[in-house]
Amino acid sequence: MKLFIVQESFLDEDIAQVTEVIANGLAARQHNITLVTLTGKPIETTHYSPRVTSVFLGKARAAAAAAGVARLVEKEKPDVILSHGTASNIACLTAVKTRSSLKVPVAITLHSSVTISEKLALETQKSAATIAVPLIYREADRIICTLKSIEHVIDLCTQVPSEKSVVLYNPLVEMNVFETAAAPIEEEWFEAPGASKVVSVGSSSNHLAHHQLLQAMAISRYKVNLRAYLLGQGKDQEEMRVLASSLALDDIVTMPGVVAKPERFLRAANVYVSTSQHDSVSGELVRAMALGTPVVAIDSGAGAREVLRDVRNGWLVPFGEADKLSEAIIAAVKCDRSDDTLATRARDFSQERTIDTYEKLLVSMIAERVSDLD
Repeated sequence: MKLFIVQESFLDEDIAQVTEVIANGLAARQHNITLVTLTGKPIETTHYSPRVTSVFLGKARAAAAAAGVARLVEKEKPDVILSHGTASNIACLTAVKTRSSLKVPVAITLHSSVTISEKLALETQKSAATIAVPLIYREADRIICTLKSIEHVIDLCTQVPSEKSVVLYNPLVEMNVFETAAAPIEEEWFEAPGASKVVSVGSSSNHLAHHQLLQAMAISRYKVNLRAYLLGQGKDQEEMRVLASSLALDDIVTMPGVVAKPERFLRAANVYVSTSQHDSVSGELVRAMALGTPVVAIDSGAGAREVLRDVRNGWLVPFGEADKLSEAIIAAVKCDRSDDTLATRARDFSQERTIDTYEKLLVSMIAERVSDLD
């Protein structure tokens, strides 16, 4: 298979990480990949497989990239195109469906969407979906939704055939996660005999969610023997230290900054707290789940809600309510860790499973195209 994977830029780190995993995963299966980046500057790509060729169009805006994509398609003649992100989706569909004589099948990937309340009348929901979904999406051969909530919006949109959509979670759990997590923890600051360990990973730029976690620790410390470890670095790190000190948490909260192999700490934690404020699914959250660690997520949108739905040993708490977070942390610390529903749910985000599904989907699209030509 000769595949184009298209993204807007490397500035969207979440999408760039996903495309890297997919590109390298499919290249390992002997497929030839061209990674097309529409805007921004090129980055070092030595960590990509030799079967992955990088092409940077260098456009100021993704909207201006359709002609360049069309020329590249005419020149390279890929078997199929896989696009990620709204701007790339529109550019690829415009290029292939309106500018190119080669009718290459295109799969677009949706990483985010509007939230449409189910409390609204059905016709109102459909009207909102029709406004939210670009009309050109009906030209896609497949619409890959990275969350079921995104697929729900597509299904509401009458201008796009619902049979084109499929849910395919992002590849967030590495194949070697258990090997990495088994590495020894030698950092002295993580030693806390007798205490239950609360771990969180993420940039302190999510400062309001981190404030909630620190306030929850202040509430919990007199109920349970806890130690909290906030891993990661951000511009608000000093502010976080000041807040922790003002809450008299210096003795039970540690902020070591960026650490190597954070999976070690996810495995060793008694509870993992996700402070991610993105609507997408947090990679650290599902990796902690894969390792069997009870998880608590501060509600940030559709991603966390979907991952933790119907999962035991997983708690979702309202944003801004430190008392609810405290209750969830204490419940997680005391829960029965022998339950395996966390790990079972995390398998939906495994790299191996995701690459399998992408490969089958893309190969089937090529076969459909050949059948149509015959």
